[in-house]
Amino acid sequence: RRVLCAGMGGSGITGDMLARLLSVEVVPHRGYTIPSTVDAETLLLGISYSGGTEETLSAFRQGLERTERAMAVTSGGALAQLCRERGVPMIEIPKGLQPRAALGYLLFSLLPWFGRLGLCPHDLASVPGLMEEMVRRYTPYSRGNAAQSLAKALHRRVPLVYGAHGAMATAALRWKTQINENAKQPAFWAELPELCHNEIVGYELSEVLLPSACVVFLRSPQDHPRIQARVDILKEVLKRRGLSYVEAWAHGGTEIEELLSMVCLGDWVSVYMALMNRVDPTPVRPIEELKKRLGSWNNT
Repeated sequence: RRVLCAGMGGSGITGDMLARLLSVEVVPHRGYTIPSTVDAETLLLGISYSGGTEETLSAFRQGLERTERAMAVTSGGALAQLCRERGVPMIEIPKGLQPRAALGYLLFSLLPWFGRLGLCPHDLASVPGLMEEMVRRYTPYSRGNAAQSLAKALHRRVPLVYGAHGAMATAALRWKTQINENAKQPAFWAELPELCHNEIVGYELSEVLLPSACVVFLRSPQDHPRIQARVDILKEVLKRRGLSYVEAWAHGGTEIEELLSMVCLGDWVSVYMALMNRVDPTPVRPIEELKKRLGSWNNT
């Protein structure tokens, strides 16, 4: 009846995307303890690229006590070992990547599997061609490169990435985390229409407290007409307060195409921002340091 996706960081975004793409309830879960709703009719899905994510391992172990329906996607590590010991089905994917760079393996090892269960209603045949077209648009020497233009607009600014409830909000989360990890800089995200009930009030002091902010509207032709109206009004409010904004439009005619096209664009933007910041987008030293310190932390 439901899928609980236990995963963090670059692995955990897979659960958010599955929540948009599957016809069964999907609950992305980021934490050590699982909710009480996990029962025998829940599929427990552990997603950890490294296989060593402690929050995911903790939640997965707890979940195995509640349901026998479980599986995992990983490149190895403790999660793979746990699955072997407990006889849990596992999809093992190639090693050697940063988790955020393994999204293709994490997501597309699962979508066909759910499709065979009749739970993925999307036609995946058009996706490879769309992704190839997106790559051609955003590679360094392509003309009219939207990824480069957006990166320039966001250079030395703090992006506030906004997307409508649904696919664009999921893409906004991915943009935020990719800018954090690749460009090594702050970025934040929020969801329409919810942000219209709180975040917009913060504009009153943003010129003083966050003068370098720049709103990024992730747009889809499929956005609800009232969402489109809200964006138009928000742009007027931002202009009136002297705050910057840019827009990015999704490509494709289906939800999966729009979601993946926007994720692809955001990934390229984040790497171009890294180059403009003169940083290597690959290493994530603060995360590694935190994990190292947690390893020696004594919890009693």
